[in-house]
Amino acid sequence: MARPVYGNGFFHVAPGTIFYTIVFDYFDEGEYWELLRAGEEGREEERLREEMQRLTDQERTLVNGEEVRVRVLRAFVEARGVKNRSSAVFLLEIPYEPRPGVNEYENYYEAGVAQYSYTVRWTTWCGKIVSIASPGAVRIEGRVASIAVRKGTYVNGHEKVSFFLPEECLTGTPRRRRS
Repeated sequence: MARPVYGNGFFHVAPGTIFYTIVFDYFDEGEYWELLRAGEEGREEERLREEMQRLTDQERTLVNGEEVRVRVLRAFVEARGVKNRSSAVFLLEIPYEPRPGVNEYENYYEAGVAQYSYTVRWTTWCGKIVSIASPGAVRIEGRVASIAVRKGTYVNGHEKVSFFLPEECLTGTPRRRRS
């Protein structure tokens, strides 16, 4: 039986869509290793996709005050180089109506205690992350932000991320700064 040991979430904000990738790392008894070795991961990936869709449908997600439906596009199972380390990877998309200025993403879910540590990272194609209300340690650096939650942290069931999109983000290609 697989036991989760760590999670990563990656939000990529683009005009009209927030792309969201979730990676769960597991300690397992070789279940996914054997599925991959046998080339039989397809059925398990579809089962995982359906389960993640069911879970996201139980949550309430708002962007700019409008309820949106998170869509789980695909799930993958992976072995991490050794038999007892595996991952499940989920690709999701969150459509929204962007507006120039501050946009707000909110997610409501069941409160509880984190059963494993996880990190969530946000990045914007253009603009910047303005603020984050979330359990855990929050760090914002312009277009990039991170949230680190340790195992055992009480998670209150609500997250809010505000991001600023200038007009140029919505009407054309923004000018890039040179590194």
